[in-house]
Amino acid sequence: MTAGAMAAVAAGGYLLGSIQFARLVFAARTPGEPPVLIRTPTKDREAELVSHAVGATNVMIAFGPRWGMLVTFLDMAKAFVPVLVLRLLFPDEPYALVCGGAVLVGHLWPVWYRFSGGGGNSSILGMLLAVSPVGAVVTHVGGMVLGRLMPVLAFVAGVALTIPWFWWRDGLGSPEFFFAVFVTVVYVAGQLPEAVRMIQLNRQGHPLDTAHVMELMRGAARTGRTGAEVAEERRRGTPAE
Repeated sequence: MTAGAMAAVAAGGYLLGSIQFARLVFAARTPGEPPVLIRTPTKDREAELVSHAVGATNVMIAFGPRWGMLVTFLDMAKAFVPVLVLRLLFPDEPYALVCGGAVLVGHLWPVWYRFSGGGGNSSILGMLLAVSPVGAVVTHVGGMVLGRLMPVLAFVAGVALTIPWFWWRDGLGSPEFFFAVFVTVVYVAGQLPEAVRMIQLNRQGHPLDTAHVMELMRGAARTGRTGAEVAEERRRGTPAE
């Protein structure tokens, strides 16, 4: 392992991660218009939290589940393929882990879009499937279980659980353990703007309606409609069948 090779892997991973498939879909389907942002209202409907991220969820809400699943698959693939290839070519070197971490950084903060990228969940799942398929399933299922108890932790829990997983599987000082710590810290850093705003709204007496976006996503996935159509049906009191 050389510093030059490590830098090349990191740079390549960042460039791959910075490919924003969600923004490309928006540019192709609604040229000249800004992407649809995720807006989570407060329970009293007096304020809202606007997410800076543009990813598969935005696409599904705007264009329906098929487009959302396409972006999810592509975001997973851009992490899964290079990480898997590097693991197969260099099984005794940490190149794959460095690449995975760099892909996440590029996805969250792409230089081409003023460092405003996606949420990172699909890319993290893709790289985990390449590094530890069983771990990917265990951590994300665990995250979903915790998310049912505390919806606000639904996504971050699945990422954070990679730390105890790789600690148990590979040891406290292993490259995989430090990879899990790095990915978790970077992921949490990417969510900080929304987390800070959510805390501010709570302190002002405006708790978020955290179930709102999830209901739109479930409705869109169940009916094949866009999130906007589902929201309009909910507003009229005629939920989608």
